[in-house]
Amino acid sequence: MTQLEQECRAYARYLSGQDPTPYLIEKYLEFHQKLGQSLKLDSFDAFLVKVSVRGGIWVRFADSYARIFRKDCALRKKLILVLALLECSPPGFEELDSVPKGGLAGAVLRIAGTSIGFVLTSLAALIIFVPVRVWKR
Repeated sequence: MTQLEQECRAYARYLSGQDPTPYLIEKYLEFHQKLGQSLKLDSFDAFLVKVSVRGGIWVRFADSYARIFRKDCALRKKLILVLALLECSPPGFEELDSVPKGGLAGAVLRIAGTSIGFVLTSLAALIIFVPVRVWKR
């Protein structure tokens, strides 16, 4: 499996909880063949992508850090690409477009839980990535 396929799989699982379809992987690879050179990676961007490919919590850490401190980095662009592909193809769009159950109370609890999770993940990401970023300078 190539680096790009591993990225696509890790990011699709992170964003939708599902493995990517062959179509999604094909379109991800096609994008990188045609426009991938426009994604400029400095050494720290390359590190974030490399760490995120491990999947699971590592994608969450890298995304949390990049969301706050590296908004224009290659990792965020790759995540946005996978999200766009998921939104446009089955079965990803079905999961992303579904309305969660629980009404207003459920929505408030989900927002609170997501917010607390983001803060905790961001703090852990700071502890992990700030020393690496300083070292890579």
